[in-house]
Amino acid sequence: MQEGTAGRRPRAGAALVVGTAVSAAVGAAVVAAPHWWGLGGTRPFAWAVSFRLPLGLGLAGLAGLAGLVGLSGPRGGFRRQLAAPVAAVLGVAAAGSLGVTLTRGLSAGSLPPAGPADVTVVAANVRFASADRDAVADLVVRHGADALSLPEADLAYARDVAARVAAAGGPRMQVLFRTDRGDGRDRFGTALLVTDRWGPYRDTGELDDGFKAVVTAAPVAGEGPVLAAAHTAAPVSALLEAWRAEVAAVADWCGATPDALVAGDLNATLDHPGLAGADGCVDAGRATGTGARGTWPQRVPAALGAGIDHVLGHAASWEPAGTVVADLPGSDHRAVVARWRPVAAPGTASPGDHEGTR
Repeated sequence: MQEGTAGRRPRAGAALVVGTAVSAAVGAAVVAAPHWWGLGGTRPFAWAVSFRLPLGLGLAGLAGLAGLVGLSGPRGGFRRQLAAPVAAVLGVAAAGSLGVTLTRGLSAGSLPPAGPADVTVVAANVRFASADRDAVADLVVRHGADALSLPEADLAYARDVAARVAAAGGPRMQVLFRTDRGDGRDRFGTALLVTDRWGPYRDTGELDDGFKAVVTAAPVAGEGPVLAAAHTAAPVSALLEAWRAEVAAVADWCGATPDALVAGDLNATLDHPGLAGADGCVDAGRATGTGARGTWPQRVPAALGAGIDHVLGHAASWEPAGTVVADLPGSDHRAVVARWRPVAAPGTASPGDHEGTR
């Protein structure tokens, strides 16, 4: 009996080691890449994965702690056997999460000189019309922006920014506006400001019903990009379903609408449903090395924040040439500036070779 019991103990110990390692591996994979398991839009994973660099650092810290626990035990002892695989799988998950961060890029970015057919778009959440108006206007003038998305603005604020742009030597800008859903004050919403470069724009109302606040617009004369300024629901517990639906709908609209450019506060990162596998729609930050730079909250270092403000483009129509993530005084968000170049059709001259008709 004693020999049988002794034989079972190593087997039981080995099974516990394997079971613990497998459990740690699955848990780490779910936390580090919840979208692989269809959990990226559920709590608590939707919140945890929003801050990918802190998540990766946290997993690395747990891996180090597990390693220290193992090393504190005797060589060949059960504690070391148990801790070693746990430390290994946590280390792999940490490396994967940090690798994604580095691949997407933490740079503040830069813009190349604008070509004649290029289009520059700015997304700037202005925190209930409290962001410095001259700073917002300066973003437009300094970067030669053609369109400006202003979530959490009011109409008076948007019109004042347009006036300041013109007074600073920038273009005249048309203002289109939608009030936030459920705003009992009937005041705050999302504004889209468009340069007069292509003439007047009309509000198409394509993403009007059921959204927090989305403005879609097309040029009256048919020349110029189709534009959208978007602000989706936040991923709080009571709005998770609406948040998932709105982010996906905005990304789907971008991918299905030729010549479309979308800018705004989508309250979602590149790991969340809608943006994780957006079909036919390209995120400018991901493509140009600023995709992991946090835009919210502005009070924390950009490397530690969540990249929830985006500029997207229809992949068959546009390619991103550069992006800038800029501090915005008075707001809790950083602004995103993206410069786009038209995708040349096969057999045609490159966009920079001639004056575009956009």
